[in-house]
Amino acid sequence: MARKTVITKVLDANAQDGIIEFPQNRTLYADQFTDVAPNTDEARQGFRPKSMKEVFEHYQPTKEGVALESENGGVLYENFEFKQIKDFEDEQLIAQSDFLSGKKAKIEAYNSVVRQLEKNKTLRNTLKDESSKENLKNALKALLAELEDAE
Repeated sequence: MARKTVITKVLDANAQDGIIEFPQNRTLYADQFTDVAPNTDEARQGFRPKSMKEVFEHYQPTKEGVALESENGGVLYENFEFKQIKDFEDEQLIAQSDFLSGKKAKIEAYNSVVRQLEKNKTLRNTLKDESSKENLKNALKALLAELEDAE
């Protein structure tokens, strides 16, 4: 039998509905995921969701103005929408953000270069020799200038 964590929120001394058994193999998100004030009890009367999809459709959680710091120390603000539990995963958050998507692309490009350096013995030897390294750097600068002119 699975162990259970008991989560309580006692509203008054006679409250019995404030105790919920929560299975150990589940994750509980307890945070304010929207900038909108929570609904009042009157507004929730009659809302009985049967699925998580209905909960997300009803509350439409969003987080606006999330501060992301750039590499030069500047701050960029982005908004995130949550339409399903999966939207809280790293990959989904990155997909929603142009800034984070750009960072991920740069990381993947750098990792690709590192893998090439690990595999390519000739390139590693070129980087060890100072004159060969300088020649390679000049060739890459020329290639970069050529690519920038093509735009």
